[in-house]
Amino acid sequence: MDFDISEILGSLSPLTLTTAINLIKTNEPLILKSRLGKNVQTMLDEACVFEVEEGSYNLAPVGFPNDPPSLVNISRKRKRFSVVPPQIYLRDRITASEINKIRLASQNPINMTARDKASAYDDMVSTKQTGLRRLVDRRVEWFFAQALNGKIDYKSDEGRAFTFDYNLPASVKLGDEWDKSSNPGNPVHQLRALGKHFKSLNNQLAPDLIIMGGKAGDAFMNNPFVEDWLKSPGVQLFQNKTELAKGEATPIGILQGAELFEYSATYEDSKGKATPYLNEDYVYLTNSTLWRLFYGAISDFDAGNPPLIARDIFSKMKASEDGKAMDIFVESHPLPVIVSNLGVLKAKVCE
Repeated sequence: MDFDISEILGSLSPLTLTTAINLIKTNEPLILKSRLGKNVQTMLDEACVFEVEEGSYNLAPVGFPNDPPSLVNISRKRKRFSVVPPQIYLRDRITASEINKIRLASQNPINMTARDKASAYDDMVSTKQTGLRRLVDRRVEWFFAQALNGKIDYKSDEGRAFTFDYNLPASVKLGDEWDKSSNPGNPVHQLRALGKHFKSLNNQLAPDLIIMGGKAGDAFMNNPFVEDWLKSPGVQLFQNKTELAKGEATPIGILQGAELFEYSATYEDSKGKATPYLNEDYVYLTNSTLWRLFYGAISDFDAGNPPLIARDIFSKMKASEDGKAMDIFVESHPLPVIVSNLGVLKAKVCE
C-alpha cells in the first residue's frame, strides 16, 4: 500500500494534537501548579484582564433607617490590570530516519499497512508531545514560584523579556528564625503564629498551603520540637495517603488545615547550573482560592477562522519543504495571578 504523508497529517490535525496534549499527565511533583493553578481561566483575547484587591475588608457602615450613611469609605481597593502573557512557543522535529529506526527490523516496509506506518508516527508524536508538555508545565511551575516571591522577571537570550510585579507589600515579608542551635524555638508553634497573622491580613481566611524551601525544610525537620509532632496520627495519615510522596515536593503533614510541604525543586539555568525554584531559606503561606491561572488566547490560522483559539495549549504539525521531516509545534500563553496583594506571607526562617 502506498504511503501518503498527507493522510498522516490529516489524522494528526491541530484539534487531534491539541486534545491529545491536554490529556498528557506528567509524573513530576508540580506542587505549585497543581495546588495554585486549579482555577484556570482562558481568555477570548490575547490579553488577560483581571483585578487585584489591595487592602483589607471593613465592616459595613450603619445608620438609622431614615438616616442611612451617605458615604462608604472602604480601605479595600481593586486595581485592574490588562496584561499580555508571555508566549511559550516550542518546536520539535520528527525526521523520516527517526521513524524508520523505531520500526521493527523484521517488518518489510513494502508489505506494511498504512496502520503499521501510522503507528510509528503516533508513537513518535506521543513521545515528542510528552516532552513539550513537560517543558510547558515546568515553566508554569516556575511562574508560580516567581509569583510567590512577588515578581516575574524573565530575561533570556531567547525570546522577549517579560516582567510583572505583583506589588506585595512589606507587611507580608517577615523574618522568623527557628534554627538557632543555642535556644531553638518551636517551628510548629511559629507556623501557627504565621498562620494567624495571614488570617488577620486576609479577613480571617486561613492559609491552606505552606511551602518551605530546601534549607528551611531541613531546619524544620532537624529541630528537636518537630520530632514528636511528626509522630502524631494526623501527620502520619497525611504522609501515607498523599500522591506526592516522592520527588522534589516532600509532604510533611497538615497544620491547622494547611498542607505542609518541603519544596526543593530545581531547574537548570542557561549556564547549566541547578537553581532552586523558591528561595531556600523561606517559608511561604497562601490560600489557593486567591490564585488564578490565566491563559491568553492564541492567534493561529491553523486553529480555524477567525484565527483565534481560547485554549491553554495549542499543538499542530507541519511537513518540511523537502518532505524529509515534520515539525510539531506547541504554543501556550500562561500567566498566574494572585487576586489579593496580601495573599502571600513570606518569612525567612533560617540563616
